[in-house]
Amino acid sequence: MLRGAALVVAVASVAMLAVTAAVSAADPPAAPQPTGAPVSAPPRPIVVALSLRDPVLQAGVVKGREVILARGFEAALARVLARRLGVGIDRFVYVPSRTRLLAASGASWDVALDAIERPRGGRAGLTASYLTSDVAVVTRRRLARPRSVSELRGAYLCAVRGSTGAAAAAALRPRVPTLAVAGLDRLRSVLRTGTCDAALVPAVQAGRLLAAQRGLLGPVVGRVRRGDGIGASVPAGSSLDRRAVDRELARLRRDGTLGRLARLWLGLDPAALAVLR
Repeated sequence: MLRGAALVVAVASVAMLAVTAAVSAADPPAAPQPTGAPVSAPPRPIVVALSLRDPVLQAGVVKGREVILARGFEAALARVLARRLGVGIDRFVYVPSRTRLLAASGASWDVALDAIERPRGGRAGLTASYLTSDVAVVTRRRLARPRSVSELRGAYLCAVRGSTGAAAAAALRPRVPTLAVAGLDRLRSVLRTGTCDAALVPAVQAGRLLAAQRGLLGPVVGRVRRGDGIGASVPAGSSLDRRAVDRELARLRRDGTLGRLARLWLGLDPAALAVLR
């Protein structure tokens, strides 16, 4: 009786082995999983160079070579750009030399911001513009609003001596000589007293000219074309792709971010000013 039971168990075992073998033959073994496959490393944080020449565009405390508590329009723009590009900012560094900031290669930073005007026809390593290089026209109180360049030619113009505003005034060929003054404070004064009809000032400085003078000066009536805008420098060897930076700057312009940053830090959005022709 026991021998018969053992025989049944043996036959069942053989049948089970046969079924297992058939299943294995029908389903080929899974492909081996690769081991040690390369994993793309996250992009490294970038280094941003600042000159700290203009406290509204960029400011901070220099400690060694590093800029602590960087702030201002361009510092804020660098943070927004880094976030949009999916990278972090390792640090801001102080580079006072414009020549070094525009270095084509060998730089130890990934992008430099210093209100760099883009020359006509562009320049290797410079991004698309993020601010206009045009000149704003700020009038005295109760002046009839000039609506064209020809109307400006008949007005008494003033500008800071040696500035881009003075160069723009000369290019207009005004009918009377332009009054050249020393600094924004003096420019604000001659405009407030009516010594001149309209001040020509870089558009990025127009908000400062009007600061604390509401009701004492006239409005910013528009801007006069000058140059191809202000861009950033991306040196050779940077971890940033300049074309990717250009694409993000275009998106920041379309979605209004550049305008919001300008109003926050500059007091107005220069790109929103009407162009006088």
